[in-house]
Amino acid sequence: MLTVFTHKDKPFKNVRSIIEDKKGNIWLGAADGCWRYDGSTFTNFTQNFIGYIYEARKGNIWTSSQRANEGRCLLSRCDEKSLTGKKPRVTAIMSKYEGNKPRIFGILEANDESIWFGTMVYGLNRYEANTITDFKSKADQK
Repeated sequence: MLTVFTHKDKPFKNVRSIIEDKKGNIWLGAADGCWRYDGSTFTNFTQNFIGYIYEARKGNIWTSSQRANEGRCLLSRCDEKSLTGKKPRVTAIMSKYEGNKPRIFGILEANDESIWFGTMVYGLNRYEANTITDFKSKADQK
């Protein structure tokens, strides 16, 4: 049996990522934002386009998003401690690529709790201690 989920009688469009968190909530990354479904209610965390969602070991939710007016892609973190409140804390991670529009593909946490992500333009990146490091080859950096 197929069930179509809607919010206020409108279907979710362009859903790019779906995960189940440790608490059993379902998270959707879609054209109209980041959504959490707790089994009865949908909660919207951001209205930016969301491409990827990842839950880190400590329960923080990481997303790749695109701001509608800017076209710029961002790595963002939803703080686990704020997820139960009505106003969750979402932190946009800025990078040296702010002037460009690198699409983010994939997010993963390493054993040392650093966050790794790929971008279409700049390749492999690591976010650690409020710093983004890219791993482009020297030939690519010219």
